[in-house]
Amino acid sequence: MDIPVSIALIPGDGAGGEVMAEAIPCLEWARSRGREVELLPLPYGAEHFLATGETLSDSAFADLRDGCDAILFGAVGDPRLPDGRHAEEILLRLRQGLDLTVNLRPCRALAPGPGPALDIEVFRENTEGPYCLEGSTEPGRAVDLAIHTEPAVRRLLEAAFQGAAARRRPLTLAHKANVLKHGHGLWLRVFEELRKAHPEVTARAMHADALLCALVQNPGAFGVIAADNYLGDLISDLCAAFIGGMGVAPSISWAPHRPFRCAALAEPVHGSAPDIAGQGRANPVGMILSTALLFRHLGWEPEAGALEVAVSDALANGAKTRDLGGTHSTAAMGKAIRDRLT
Repeated sequence: MDIPVSIALIPGDGAGGEVMAEAIPCLEWARSRGREVELLPLPYGAEHFLATGETLSDSAFADLRDGCDAILFGAVGDPRLPDGRHAEEILLRLRQGLDLTVNLRPCRALAPGPGPALDIEVFRENTEGPYCLEGSTEPGRAVDLAIHTEPAVRRLLEAAFQGAAARRRPLTLAHKANVLKHGHGLWLRVFEELRKAHPEVTARAMHADALLCALVQNPGAFGVIAADNYLGDLISDLCAAFIGGMGVAPSISWAPHRPFRCAALAEPVHGSAPDIAGQGRANPVGMILSTALLFRHLGWEPEAGALEVAVSDALANGAKTRDLGGTHSTAAMGKAIRDRLT
């Protein structure tokens, strides 16, 4: 018997609401197949902040932490709030407050084509590094702290080793321990320890600059890549370019140690795209594939696979938004995908 699941929906800003509108019917489709799911639409974003002064209050965060099982997130960022404070207080608080250490960003060829059959998974630590937002600015000097703790590093690398073992793919750690001797030295030490514990995985560590060069030259040679928050961000964005750009790139973050009821957050890699928001030009593929990742995280493998096949089939048969060289609107692209679900 299916366990009831509660999913919070946070469209956020700009194009986030447009792509979320194409993902919600996919959730309803899963419900029609017998999955017990409750959807909780929430208003947090720039409009809500400008109207109320609230980003994500302590009580709202507690409700998410203790009252739902997962979050489907759109995007945050609004030119009316150029300092991005509301975005930090919403998205980064969710990632760090829920301890969502592991961020998975798959990069797979979405439809048959002349290029290499790419199948890369980037495992990015999601709560620390220079994105911890600690530092200082003074005249003539600015400091951004990069914090790395062994529990977070170990959780991320364990997830990467497990992913590589399950899919029988090689694992590469991106690091700069030759220069960042303390933080990345910790990454390298834990990696070498886990490599001995996982002899079934072909694993190597590479300096990040050399890795990026090799990735551009021969992306098909890579399977799983593990990295800290900063390097993982850069590497996964480069990988997105191999499959059509940011509009098609999905992600999911989770807490392997599950300290709270809410232990997963799925979101497309792209931002709020204020330059095209409201024009029907946003690509919903990244959001729909993020929904598929959420389905898989919940154990709904048939629905996850069906959604991924529907995306590939739609693209292979010419359904494309403008960023991919096509003419489909956001809604038309979403419909082309959903029409292939049974």
